[in-house]
Amino acid sequence: MQLAKLLLGLMVSATLVSCATREEREEAEAKKAAAKAGPSIEAKQVAAEQETSFVTEFAFPKGSAELTEQAKADVRRVISNAKRNGDIDEIKVITWGDSEYPSVHTKKLSKAEIDLVKKRNKAIKDFVKEFSNTDVDSHSMAERPGTITNLLNTEDAKVKKSLEVAGIPTTDTAVKTPSKASKSIIMVITE
Repeated sequence: MQLAKLLLGLMVSATLVSCATREEREEAEAKKAAAKAGPSIEAKQVAAEQETSFVTEFAFPKGSAELTEQAKADVRRVISNAKRNGDIDEIKVITWGDSEYPSVHTKKLSKAEIDLVKKRNKAIKDFVKEFSNTDVDSHSMAERPGTITNLLNTEDAKVKKSLEVAGIPTTDTAVKTPSKASKSIIMVITE
Protein backbone atom coordinates (compact mmCIF):
# COMPACT_ATOMS: atom_id res chain seq x y z
CA MET A 1 0.00 0.00 0.00
CA GLN A 2 2.75 2.44 0.92
CA LEU A 3 4.65 1.50 -2.24
CA ALA A 4 1.55 2.35 -4.30
CA LYS A 5 1.26 5.74 -2.58
CA LEU A 6 4.95 6.41 -3.15
CA LEU A 7 4.67 5.53 -6.84
CA LEU A 8 1.56 7.67 -7.20
CA GLY A 9 3.37 10.59 -5.53
CA LEU A 10 6.33 10.17 -7.88
CA MET A 11 4.05 10.08 -10.91
CA VAL A 12 2.24 13.28 -9.81
CA SER A 13 5.58 15.02 -9.15
CA ALA A 14 6.93 13.97 -12.55
CA THR A 15 3.77 15.24 -14.25
CA LEU A 16 3.98 18.61 -12.47
CA VAL A 17 7.67 19.00 -13.37
CA SER A 18 6.88 18.06 -16.97
CA CYS A 19 4.09 20.65 -17.14
CA ALA A 20 6.27 23.40 -15.65
CA THR A 21 9.06 22.57 -18.05
CA ARG A 22 6.66 22.56 -21.02
CA GLU A 23 5.19 25.92 -19.93
CA GLU A 24 8.67 27.40 -19.54
CA ARG A 25 9.65 26.08 -23.00
CA GLU A 26 6.48 27.50 -24.57
CA GLU A 27 7.08 30.88 -22.90
CA ALA A 28 10.70 30.96 -24.13
CA GLU A 29 9.57 30.00 -27.66
CA ALA A 30 6.92 32.74 -27.63
CA LYS A 31 9.55 35.32 -26.60
CA LYS A 32 11.88 34.17 -29.40
CA ALA A 33 9.04 34.37 -31.92
CA ALA A 34 8.14 37.88 -30.74
CA ALA A 35 11.77 38.99 -31.10
CA LYS A 36 11.90 37.64 -34.65
CA ALA A 37 8.55 39.20 -35.54
CA GLY A 38 9.91 42.70 -34.91
CA PRO A 39 8.12 45.65 -33.40
CA SER A 40 4.45 45.40 -32.49
CA ILE A 41 1.67 47.13 -34.36
CA GLU A 42 1.50 49.73 -31.56
CA ALA A 43 5.22 50.45 -31.90
CA LYS A 44 4.88 50.80 -35.66
CA GLN A 45 1.88 53.12 -35.27
CA VAL A 46 3.63 55.49 -32.85
CA ALA A 47 6.73 55.40 -35.10
CA ALA A 48 4.60 56.34 -38.12
CA GLU A 49 3.20 59.29 -36.15
CA GLN A 50 6.79 60.33 -35.40
CA GLU A 51 7.45 60.00 -39.15
CA THR A 52 10.05 57.27 -38.87
CA SER A 53 10.28 53.66 -39.93
CA PHE A 54 13.34 53.00 -37.75
CA VAL A 55 11.81 51.30 -34.74
CA THR A 56 12.53 48.29 -32.59
CA GLU A 57 10.92 46.75 -29.54
CA PHE A 58 12.39 44.37 -26.99
CA ALA A 59 11.73 43.02 -23.51
CA PHE A 60 13.77 43.32 -20.34
CA PRO A 61 14.02 40.38 -17.97
CA LYS A 62 11.49 40.85 -15.13
CA GLY A 63 12.88 43.08 -12.38
CA SER A 64 16.01 43.89 -14.38
CA ALA A 65 17.32 47.04 -16.02
CA GLU A 66 20.07 45.16 -17.84
CA LEU A 67 19.91 45.03 -21.63
CA THR A 68 20.10 41.53 -23.05
CA GLU A 69 22.54 40.82 -25.87
CA GLN A 70 19.56 40.54 -28.24
CA ALA A 71 18.26 43.96 -27.12
CA LYS A 72 21.70 45.50 -27.67
CA ALA A 73 21.85 43.97 -31.15
CA ASP A 74 18.36 45.33 -31.94
CA VAL A 75 19.29 48.85 -30.81
CA ARG A 76 22.57 48.79 -32.77
CA ARG A 77 20.75 47.52 -35.87
CA VAL A 78 18.00 50.15 -35.84
CA ILE A 79 20.50 52.99 -35.27
CA SER A 80 22.80 51.64 -37.99
CA ASN A 81 19.90 51.39 -40.46
CA ALA A 82 18.83 54.95 -39.64
CA LYS A 83 22.39 56.28 -40.13
CA ARG A 84 22.44 54.78 -43.63
CA ASN A 85 19.32 56.85 -44.36
CA GLY A 86 20.75 60.19 -43.16
CA ASP A 87 21.74 62.10 -40.06
CA ILE A 88 20.01 61.13 -36.84
CA ASP A 89 18.05 63.95 -35.21
CA GLU A 90 17.02 62.15 -32.02
CA ILE A 91 16.26 58.80 -30.45
CA LYS A 92 13.01 58.27 -28.54
CA VAL A 93 12.79 55.59 -25.87
CA ILE A 94 9.46 54.45 -24.42
CA THR A 95 9.78 52.06 -21.49
CA TRP A 96 7.42 50.07 -19.27
CA GLY A 97 8.00 48.64 -15.82
CA ASP A 98 6.95 45.08 -15.07
CA SER A 99 3.29 46.16 -15.11
CA GLU A 100 1.04 47.56 -17.79
CA TYR A 101 0.51 51.30 -18.31
CA PRO A 102 -1.53 52.72 -15.41
CA SER A 103 -5.22 53.25 -16.12
CA VAL A 104 -6.99 56.57 -15.65
CA HIS A 105 -8.01 55.29 -12.21
CA THR A 106 -4.51 54.19 -11.18
CA LYS A 107 -2.62 57.28 -12.52
CA LYS A 108 0.85 55.89 -11.66
CA LEU A 109 2.45 52.67 -10.59
CA SER A 110 4.41 52.02 -7.41
CA LYS A 111 7.65 53.85 -6.65
CA ALA A 112 9.52 50.60 -7.33
CA GLU A 113 8.01 50.38 -10.83
CA ILE A 114 8.76 54.06 -11.55
CA ASP A 115 12.36 53.59 -10.38
CA LEU A 116 12.71 50.45 -12.51
CA VAL A 117 11.63 52.39 -15.62
CA LYS A 118 14.12 55.15 -14.80
CA LYS A 119 16.90 52.57 -14.49
CA ARG A 120 15.89 50.91 -17.76
CA ASN A 121 15.80 54.25 -19.60
CA LYS A 122 19.21 55.15 -18.16
CA ALA A 123 20.63 51.77 -19.26
CA ILE A 124 19.38 52.40 -22.81
CA LYS A 125 20.74 55.97 -22.85
CA ASP A 126 24.12 54.81 -21.54
CA PHE A 127 24.27 52.04 -24.15
CA VAL A 128 23.36 54.40 -27.00
CA LYS A 129 26.00 56.92 -25.83
CA GLU A 130 28.68 54.21 -26.27
CA PHE A 131 28.41 54.49 -30.05
CA SER A 132 26.34 57.60 -30.80
CA ASN A 133 26.25 61.13 -29.40
CA THR A 134 22.61 61.55 -30.41
CA ASP A 135 20.08 63.17 -28.07
CA VAL A 136 17.94 60.50 -26.35
CA ASP A 137 14.42 61.49 -25.26
CA SER A 138 12.90 58.97 -22.83
CA HIS A 139 9.31 58.37 -21.75
CA SER A 140 8.14 56.42 -18.69
CA MET A 141 5.09 54.25 -19.12
CA ALA A 142 4.84 53.87 -15.33
CA GLU A 143 3.07 57.23 -14.98
CA ARG A 144 0.26 58.93 -16.86
CA PRO A 145 0.75 62.54 -17.95
CA GLY A 146 -0.60 65.09 -15.47
CA THR A 147 -3.29 67.66 -16.16
CA ILE A 148 -0.83 70.43 -17.04
CA THR A 149 1.18 68.11 -19.28
CA ASN A 150 -2.03 67.17 -21.10
CA LEU A 151 -3.14 70.81 -21.42
CA LEU A 152 0.23 71.82 -22.82
CA ASN A 153 0.09 68.79 -25.13
CA THR A 154 3.74 67.96 -24.46
CA GLU A 155 5.65 65.35 -26.44
CA ASP A 156 5.29 62.93 -23.51
CA ALA A 157 1.50 63.37 -23.50
CA LYS A 158 1.34 62.91 -27.30
CA VAL A 159 3.39 59.69 -27.24
CA LYS A 160 1.33 58.17 -24.42
CA LYS A 161 -1.98 59.20 -26.02
CA SER A 162 -0.84 57.69 -29.32
CA LEU A 163 -0.07 54.38 -27.63
CA GLU A 164 -3.42 54.42 -25.80
CA VAL A 165 -5.25 55.00 -29.08
CA ALA A 166 -3.23 52.13 -30.61
CA GLY A 167 -4.72 49.88 -27.94
CA ILE A 168 -1.98 49.14 -25.41
CA PRO A 169 -3.33 47.41 -22.31
CA THR A 170 -3.59 49.28 -19.01
CA THR A 171 -3.76 48.10 -15.43
CA ASP A 172 -7.58 47.96 -15.79
CA THR A 173 -7.60 46.03 -19.07
CA ALA A 174 -9.00 42.53 -18.53
CA VAL A 175 -7.13 40.91 -21.43
CA LYS A 176 -3.43 41.77 -21.28
CA THR A 177 -2.46 40.62 -24.77
CA PRO A 178 -0.35 41.79 -26.33
CA SER A 179 1.32 42.81 -23.10
CA LYS A 180 3.71 45.76 -22.97
CA ALA A 181 4.95 45.06 -19.44
CA SER A 182 8.78 44.93 -19.27
CA LYS A 183 9.19 46.28 -22.81
CA SER A 184 10.87 49.21 -24.49
CA ILE A 185 10.25 50.78 -27.86
CA ILE A 186 13.16 52.60 -29.50
CA MET A 187 12.51 54.99 -32.39
CA VAL A 188 15.27 56.70 -34.36
CA ILE A 189 14.23 59.94 -36.03
CA THR A 190 16.34 61.18 -38.92
CA GLU A 191 16.67 64.76 -40.16
